[in-house]
Amino acid sequence: MAQERVIERHVFDEPEGRLLAFYSATMAFTPGGLTAGNGWSVGIEMSYVPFLNEAQRRPSLDKPEATNLVPFFPRPRLGVRFAGLYVEGSWIPPMRVFDVEANLLSGSISGVGWAMAGWHISPRVWGATGRVRGTITCAASAMVGKGADLETYYATVCHGRESDDWFEPRMLGAEAIAVRVLADGALRAYVGAGARVDRSRFDIGVLTGEGVRDPDHPILELRATRPHFTLGAGWHPRGRIATGAELFYAPGSVLTARATVRWSARP
Repeated sequence: MAQERVIERHVFDEPEGRLLAFYSATMAFTPGGLTAGNGWSVGIEMSYVPFLNEAQRRPSLDKPEATNLVPFFPRPRLGVRFAGLYVEGSWIPPMRVFDVEANLLSGSISGVGWAMAGWHISPRVWGATGRVRGTITCAASAMVGKGADLETYYATVCHGRESDDWFEPRMLGAEAIAVRVLADGALRAYVGAGARVDRSRFDIGVLTGEGVRDPDHPILELRATRPHFTLGAGWHPRGRIATGAELFYAPGSVLTARATVRWSARP
């Protein structure tokens, strides 16, 4: 009979929880520079993934995880404005970038909002889910030739095989975005604050000699509700091309930068 996998639930204050929260935060679906035009628009976002040192990559005493697999990741964005709402979606199809394969679906809805002291404040809800595959738990490049202890770990616990680990972000967030229009409407600066409910998972994919997932290794799940903040600006000249830049901060998890370029159907 197949052995049932154990699910370990972690909170943010635990080492495993902080590492899970770091990677889910880097995939949060933020405004991305507010480069929304009229009608519909299509664009691409580039997000920086910060480097983690060995202490940050070591959730246990056994070894550091091989998590620095990508320095940044691209995300396509498609937005439609209608009836006072702005609906936006993104899908990263199953594709390999650097040393990971991502399949990530994200979406958001922004409301009309209200004006206050020269700012326009709008509510926004968003969600993200999917799967990112990579060799994190058992990477030969991080263990073979790195000392007797790590080589023994790779030969015994990892069965001498590289792992097929799955990180599965599952997030739902809400925030308020305050926008200030400057330079005769060409520049839109904004600040945002909100929180996300995080139920992301990490499936430890240690493979046995037969190439199947070892049931002795658990699935880790994060259970947390965490704040986040954004600061950015979008440059909207009178043409159809717009650009934007943003800083995203999730306390205790990540500070990262994002840039977006979009083409709008109508200026």
